[in-house]
This record gives sequence, C-alpha cells and structure tokens, in this order.
Amino acid sequence: MKNFTIQLQRKNSSLYQDLKKLCAEYLSKNNLKIELESEQLAKKYKVDKYTKRLLSYLFTGTRGGPNRLRVVLLLVEEPLNTHQLALKLGLDYKAIQHHIRTLERDNIISRTGEKYGAVFRLSTFLEVNIEAFNEIILKITESTNR
Repeated sequence: MKNFTIQLQRKNSSLYQDLKKLCAEYLSKNNLKIELESEQLAKKYKVDKYTKRLLSYLFTGTRGGPNRLRVVLLLVEEPLNTHQLALKLGLDYKAIQHHIRTLERDNIISRTGEKYGAVFRLSTFLEVNIEAFNEIILKITESTNR
C-alpha cells in the first residue's frame, strides 16, 4: 500500500487529492470508521480472501486502479452511462470504456441496456462482497493519511 500512495503522489497530485476526497466521502456516507483495523473487519464479516485479493489488485495493483476506483465510487451513488462517467471524472471517453470493460470482465459492475445508452451499476457480486470493498477503501484511506 505504501508504494500505491507514493505512486499516486508522483504521477498526479490532483488525482491523489480527488481519490482521497472520494474515499473519505464514501467512508462518511456509509458510517465506516477509519480507526477500525482491517483485522477487526475480517473477523466480523469473514471476507473472502480471493475476492479481497481481486479487489486489491484491481484498485491498487494496476496503473489504472485509481481511476477504476473512482468509477466504482461514482456508481455506488447512482447508475451512470459511459458519457456521464467521462464528464464527471474528467477523463477521455475511450479511457472510461477501457476501465468499464475491465470492471465488467471481473464482474464488479454490470450493464443495463445496449450500445451508447447502456447504464452501468454495481454488480450483484460486488454488492454481496461490499465488506471486502469497504476494507480496501479503509486501507487506501489509512495509507493516504500517513
């Protein structure tokens, strides 16, 4: 996780600040306490280690991870189409399409509709494993506060 924070700070400080803000908003809206240790969460909710590993890789282990995390955090709020996501995130439409393909392939988001008007929302898989997602958000927030 330390490498993730350092990598974000070097590449783009505005992305780092935006991601930090989105994670903090997500935590406050869902009444999650940053003080909770990940081990306590794991004991309480029994998070599947393979799901946790997948989410950790998708959001912190790849170069596009921070943007994928931003996409998912927006989709937690409301279902959006590709164009709306591109506008809200300030990213290129093609970049959003790439991140959506990756998230769909790993069953993190699901599509409703076809072609341009397709709306994306959280998949049932992620909804069931939301505690693993919350744990990843807590770790990211803890690492950015250091």
